[in-house]
Amino acid sequence: MNTESIAVLAAQWKSVCQDFLITDLNDTFQFIQAHSQTLVYEFYKNIMQEKEASYFLSDDIVQNRLKTTLNQWLIDCFQVPLQQNFTEIVEKQLMVGKVHARIGIPSWLIMRGIGEIEKKVFLLQTEQTQENRLTIAAYIVQILGFASEIMCRSYEVNLEKNNDTKHTYRLFSAMQDVSAQKDKQRSSLLDWENELMFKVFSDEPKFTHPLLSKSEFGLWFIHKAAYAFTGTEQVSTIIDRIHQIDLLSQQVLNAAKKDKAIQLIQEIRDKNREIQHLVDQLFQVADYIDSGSDSLTQLLNRRYLSTIVSREINFSRKNNAPLSLLALDADHFKRINDKFGHAAGDLALQFIGEVLLESIKGSDYAFRIGGEEFLLLLVDSDLIRAKEIAEQIRSRIQETTVGNRQGSSFNFTVSIGCALYDGHPDYQRFLDAADTALYAAKNSGRNRVYVAQTELQASTMTVQS
Repeated sequence: MNTESIAVLAAQWKSVCQDFLITDLNDTFQFIQAHSQTLVYEFYKNIMQEKEASYFLSDDIVQNRLKTTLNQWLIDCFQVPLQQNFTEIVEKQLMVGKVHARIGIPSWLIMRGIGEIEKKVFLLQTEQTQENRLTIAAYIVQILGFASEIMCRSYEVNLEKNNDTKHTYRLFSAMQDVSAQKDKQRSSLLDWENELMFKVFSDEPKFTHPLLSKSEFGLWFIHKAAYAFTGTEQVSTIIDRIHQIDLLSQQVLNAAKKDKAIQLIQEIRDKNREIQHLVDQLFQVADYIDSGSDSLTQLLNRRYLSTIVSREINFSRKNNAPLSLLALDADHFKRINDKFGHAAGDLALQFIGEVLLESIKGSDYAFRIGGEEFLLLLVDSDLIRAKEIAEQIRSRIQETTVGNRQGSSFNFTVSIGCALYDGHPDYQRFLDAADTALYAAKNSGRNRVYVAQTELQASTMTVQS
């Protein structure tokens, strides 16, 4: 929303306040200060009965954080006429709407909570003896309504933007990643099957084997291909077959007799052939476009970052699956450009891109965010795997000498911040945690991996690259 629109909304907010006497405004602020905790309790008590709310507000950390935020929001809204910061309060409502759109909280759910606050205000006012108690209630309802209106304006605009980005990413993913992964993932599916067969025929008394859904192919299809072709019959059928094969493979592991295991293997092979056929149908519509990739490194650019991270967070929350993020930055990158030229700097960035792609699975995501900054989103990955990959990347880059066309060569290092998803629905919090860990890695000497700490605040950390 532009500055002119914000100014109009600020003037409207001021106009609402000017309709009331200063004594009414002061009495209202005192009432809100005295009862804000009660109003916050009423807000959450009632909306938590809605099924949709449990997804966003079930986490204890989220509830505690949001209760504090809502309490402050109430105080800020009714302190405005006393501080005359109308522009600032409008900007805050716009930001709240933007965050709600980013998380995906339904706007009607927020309005339901606001309605419960208003209902409680009237009940509390009936207990008051002040002559202006109805005036106070009327003022509160008007301000809450206007603040909600501003939030909804922002919510709708940002939700539309997010949906447009999701749509373009789905098209991009269908055209680019699926095509690029065709041969690799076909081989991965066959490798999974062949390895299981080998273990069965090797007469090992007890052996383990990953579920197909947790294999290279399964993770890639569930986290990427399925989204790229959302809505097609093939996708739902393939996912169904993957889960059926998971059940069969579990039976193979538990089979007491070899003949039974071999029979189950044949059923798995039949379902795998069906999956291959269906995947081939999807591949027929895939072709390469580069609208969402970085031209230098061929990694994803930041255009689809929010869409991808939001989707993987939703998957993580629904399936209780671990999700990790690595933020990576080349150390003293300016020195490379200054000493060896920008062409050498490009070679360094390309090398980082190659190392990232070689270090991850097909279900993971590698981004070049800009300059010498990169991100890795590691799906179905806990901190153990994330730290292993981070250290592998760091050590390989440190140990490799990069040569340029002029015959000179150089070495460089990277710093990496590592964060494990903590269950909060706002993806920006996840990104900030990895970024904060990266700053810590930089500030503690560079060329190292640093794991995000809960209490570490990004605002206290600054560093020069």
